[in-house]
Amino acid sequence: MASIRLWVKVLAVALVSKSNQEFYDRISPIYDQCFVTHKVHASNITKILRESYKGREKDTLVLDLGCGTGLLSNILFRKGFEVLGTDISLESLRLLQQRESKINAIQADATQLPFADGSFHTVASLGAWRHFPDPQKVIAEVARILKDDGLLIVGYFPPAIGGVIHQGDSYWHQLLVRLYQFLIRKRGYVDHIDLSLEPMTVSWARDQFEQVSTVDSGEHWRLIIARGLRQA
Repeated sequence: MASIRLWVKVLAVALVSKSNQEFYDRISPIYDQCFVTHKVHASNITKILRESYKGREKDTLVLDLGCGTGLLSNILFRKGFEVLGTDISLESLRLLQQRESKINAIQADATQLPFADGSFHTVASLGAWRHFPDPQKVIAEVARILKDDGLLIVGYFPPAIGGVIHQGDSYWHQLLVRLYQFLIRKRGYVDHIDLSLEPMTVSWARDQFEQVSTVDSGEHWRLIIARGLRQA
């Protein structure tokens, strides 16, 4: 668990940042120290991909969507996958390539990805989904760039408030969510932390994919797994 000092800094940055890009540029040096639980989800995503593409890792192109400082990208790269990372934060991408220069990284908007149709075998997104202003549009864009038998993995759900307070449906949880969203909305920072995000994402994924399921990842969270594009 990150120290209280780090979390106070993250909260302060969230409340003053005027965009998601500004927020992640500012916290990129301490991001990995704060969100240590992402290692569990990154490990689980890697396990799913290794089972799905056993023996074909080097021929499998994975897009790490919202890759941040590269936790998942680095793990997949070390396991033999061909990885490309995208993020809106230039500072996060700079840190990623400092750690592993062989991983290609591109600054991009998740709703307007600069890739041709059917470019990727897999798109994985860890921790970034809650920050996309229009996640439904992101799913449509992901479906465009995936191959017909492609795989989408999204984690983590339900997103914790500030990455720390686990979600619940109690009155106090709902009140805290509304207060948090009110404060960040005034700054232009996007963070969908309400419990509706997971079922909505599952529903949107079912519009695009043949198979959609969820699996547990750690004590409190889940991954959404979508396989095989629906044919028009």
